[in-house]
Amino acid sequence: MTVYGHELPLRNRMSVLISTGWILFALAVITLGLDAFAIRRVFTSPFYEPLQQWTQAALILFVPIFGAYLALYFAREHIPLFQSPPVDHVKDIDPTCGDVDYHG
Repeated sequence: MTVYGHELPLRNRMSVLISTGWILFALAVITLGLDAFAIRRVFTSPFYEPLQQWTQAALILFVPIFGAYLALYFAREHIPLFQSPPVDHVKDIDPTCGDVDYHG
């Protein structure tokens, strides 16, 4: 292996390969952990039907990082604060008025 025009000794080449191997191993473990967490979240989420759960799990396995992100995003349990809850305006209508009064 040549770095900047100099040949590296065998010991340095092995340490470069070993450190690269550890980095790739760590990335693989992190990805598998994220996938396992996402699959667990999909199967415990009340928002999915069984077919949707299996489809989401397949998406996570075939497209690991992006699929896990999508599954975790859709399986979130809390509504973001910028979304307001639905409002029921039926109780605000006066029952003594007709449709003409409300231009309906």
